[in-house]
Amino acid sequence: MRKATVSTTPRKTPNRTTVADDVYAKLREQLITGTRQPGEKLTLRALAEEFKTSVQPVREAVRRLNAQGGLFIHPNRTISVSAPNHDQFEELLQIRAVLEGLACENAVRHMRDSDIQRIRQLGQRFEREAVHMRPNPLVLARLNRELHFAIYRISRMPQLIKLIENIWIQTSPTLTLAIRHTAQAMTMRDALKARKRLIEAIAQKNPSKARQAMVATINESAELIQRSGILWQFDAIVPSPQNSTETISRQHRI
Repeated sequence: MRKATVSTTPRKTPNRTTVADDVYAKLREQLITGTRQPGEKLTLRALAEEFKTSVQPVREAVRRLNAQGGLFIHPNRTISVSAPNHDQFEELLQIRAVLEGLACENAVRHMRDSDIQRIRQLGQRFEREAVHMRPNPLVLARLNRELHFAIYRISRMPQLIKLIENIWIQTSPTLTLAIRHTAQAMTMRDALKARKRLIEAIAQKNPSKARQAMVATINESAELIQRSGILWQFDAIVPSPQNSTETISRQHRI
């Protein structure tokens, strides 16, 4: 009688997503797309109702996004969307310029003609919306994000893309609000020029030139936000990071 053999090969366990993972992904997407307003107040109960789940998965998702800087948990346990003040936002944009310039430069090294055509099409869609007398700010923000990440995904640097996404979690709500304040055809001309130079550099398959053009595009976004004047309203409500040790220790007690 043949003896039964027992396999010693470990079974592969499929990647399972929890309810908290699902809530985190949805709320994170809202932040990256600028659907949520900077400084917007949130509650666990309201989010649980929105995502049709219990409070506990929402609590876990909020803690993760708080650690990434997208949400802020106040000492009294209230929750708000990150609203960086002038100095904090300027720092974040400087980080964006370094990370996204690197991603763009590496992406150009791997680009195929079909990739360039796709990026041209995204740029044209952004331009068609931007030249309207009253462009739709949410559409502009979405097209802007699609264009940027279409480039970054070609870089073959997934860890770098995660870092970039974490910065966008913190900056996109403010950028989208700035577009709402300034989204007129006249004010979008400089943004269009910057993107055209970026796409031209990509089409030329010039990595260093594309990196410089990407940095210029980010700087143009910074000027757009400066013109909107919205950052100054957050200066009085955003706690100083240097003096928030006690606050940070409390942020996980929701």
